[in-house]
This record gives sequence, structure tokens and C-alpha cells, in this order.
Amino acid sequence: MENKTIAKIFIWSSVIVFSVFLMRILIDGYTFWSSTDIKYDVTGQIGDFVGGIIGTIISAAGFYFLYLTFNDQRNAFEKERLESKYFDLIKLHRDNVSELKFDATNLKDNHDSLFIEAMLYEGKSVFKVIFNQFIMCKNELRIFFKKTPIYTVEYEKQLLKDPYIIKNNIDIDLLAKIDICYSIVFYGLSSEGLLILNEIFKEKYRPELIGKILRYISLKPANDPDILKKWIAINKKSTKKDRIRAVELVYNWRRFKKRPSEEDLADVVENYHNMYTKYYGGHQFRLGHYYRHLFHTVKFINNQKNIDYPTKYEYIKILRAQLSTYEQAVLFTNSLSKMGKSWELKPEIDSKLEGFSKHDFELITKYNLIKNLPGDYIFGIPFKYFFPEIEYESDEKEKTKRAKYK
Repeated sequence: MENKTIAKIFIWSSVIVFSVFLMRILIDGYTFWSSTDIKYDVTGQIGDFVGGIIGTIISAAGFYFLYLTFNDQRNAFEKERLESKYFDLIKLHRDNVSELKFDATNLKDNHDSLFIEAMLYEGKSVFKVIFNQFIMCKNELRIFFKKTPIYTVEYEKQLLKDPYIIKNNIDIDLLAKIDICYSIVFYGLSSEGLLILNEIFKEKYRPELIGKILRYISLKPANDPDILKKWIAINKKSTKKDRIRAVELVYNWRRFKKRPSEEDLADVVENYHNMYTKYYGGHQFRLGHYYRHLFHTVKFINNQKNIDYPTKYEYIKILRAQLSTYEQAVLFTNSLSKMGKSWELKPEIDSKLEGFSKHDFELITKYNLIKNLPGDYIFGIPFKYFFPEIEYESDEKEKTKRAKYK
């Protein structure tokens, strides 16, 4: 039985005992210590009256205590049921992670500082591969974003009015770079992946920029040594203009089989076929189910109406402890992309939940889901810049943002 229920029973029992005692000493001058002979013809009626009142009070108190007991048992049952389901969800999360596999035995990228060793990755180590690919993509596309408008005019206007962007003073160009690079890593550059990328980018980013980026990054092979040498040569071009020209010549050679007149590019372009496996093969089939389940698990606890925020936080803390640093890093990039905006940028608000505000659905900040990311930057990306209210493990100063949550 809960402490609150025990306290209520004790208080009400004390009140009843005191009330009986008080009524006994006040009735018609009779007291526990009186030596006067009791007149039963007078006191009998009073006794019946008092007995009726006291009996009613005691009966009511008994029903109330019974209600408290049943209510306590019901709460205990509901808590047990909630925890049973929640820990089943955590077990499924662990199973999802343990089933992850990435075969990198033929993946060659030794020209990059983020070299991926030739091996089979399983479980949590897959997130390291995914995040490294995101960083490589960001580095390889950096030159395309320099001094170049990224957004369509209409979407940029819309974005600059977004409350989350305004509140946190977000650099929207940096947001675009993260979204574009993560989307490429997530969907991959197969024919299907390219169709999806063009579809999700078309109303947000300038088509000419996206076209150049996707044509360029699609030339990177996973495991063809000859094509990899050609790719490295193109990637070493110091200007965006030179890279774009090289890409155009490759696609012209594929179409017309014509050797270019530029001698410095002729050997690079010739025989640059398209039969190789793309380096960015995509992780949608790995991450899609993983993030749907993770989001559902956090939302399951968050949307409970009968438990307070500190209790919810402790539950989510158990789940967060399952997330490795690289899992949290990939969650960070996912949350800034179209696929993961429901985590915070565009929270999934359940209007049927009374007493909940918009802040209650900003799940990453509310539950410090990327709390364990070290330092202030991840490979030059200021993650604290996007989620400034999180109580990061590396912060010395304790924040008080929890006061606004229910």
C-alpha cells in the first residue's frame, strides 16, 4: 500500500476516534469519570441516537478506507501494466539494434581521414559507420554550398517565420546542409533513392543546386578500384567550377563515348562507367523501423496523463541509457532532417491530451535525449546551437528548464 494511502487512513482513523470521544464526554453532562448513577431511561434514547450517528460515520469511514485500498491496488496494477509494456518496448529496441548489420568488406575509402575498415559491422557499431558517412558527405559537398543560395525563395521566407528557428536563432544554411547530407546517407543514390531525394528536395532547395550535387556525389563508387581513382581525381579539384565541369564530361562520355579535349581530364573521364555499387547505398531499411519504434517508445511514456514529469523522465532515462554516443549523434542529425522533424522541429502534437502544451511534445529537449554528446561540436557541427536547453553531460552549470514541463 502506498504511503499516501496509509497516511490518509491514519488521519481519518484519528478523526473518528477523537469525534467519538468528544461526543461521549459532551452528551447530557455524562463523562467517562462520572460517579453518578446512569439513568437508563434517559441515556438509552441518547445512546441509540449517538450509536446511529457513530455507526453511520464508522460505516462511511469503512467504505472510504475500502475505496482507498481498491484505488491503491488499481494504481499499482496500472503502474505494473505500464511498466510491463514499456520494458517490452525497450527489449524490442535492443532487438532492433542487435539485428543491425553493415557489410563493409568491400568498402574502400582510404583517401579520407574517416577511413572505414574492411569488416562486418553489427549492432551499435553500425551507427558509427552511418555517422561517418554523413560527415564524409558533408565534407565532399562543402564546396558546392559556398556562396550559393540553397533554398527556394518561397521556402526560405516560410522558414524564417518558423517559431523554432526564430527562438533558437538557427543558421538555416547549416540546417540545409545537415538535411541534404543526412537525406543522401539515409535514402542512398540508387535510382529509387534519387527519385525520393528529388521529390523531397524540390519545394525546399534550388533545383539547379540539387541537380549538381546529386550528379556529383553519385559518381562515388563503393568498391571499384579504377573508378575510385577517377573519383578521387575529381574530388581533388580545388574549385566548384572545375568539379562541375569534370562531372559534365563524365556524363557526356557515358552518353556519347567521346573523349574530352581537356587533357588533364581525358584519362579521368574516359571509361567512367556506371556499373559500380554506389558508396552511398542508403540506410533507410536499417534506420526506418529503428526510428519509428524509438519515437513510439518515447511518445508512449510522454503521453501518459496519470504520471508526473519527474516519473516520465526517469522512465525515458532508462531508454536513453541504451543509446550509444553514435546513436545519439545520428539521432541529432535525423531530428534536423525531413524524416525526423517530429522529434522537435515540427513536434507531433496530440490535441486530445488536455493540459499538455507544445513544449511537452518537444521530445529531444524535454528528455535530454542527446545529453551524452561530448564537447560543443561534432566534426564542426555545433549541436548545442540547435538544442540549447538540453542539460548536457559536459555542462558544468545545471539548467532549470524542467520547470516548464508537466
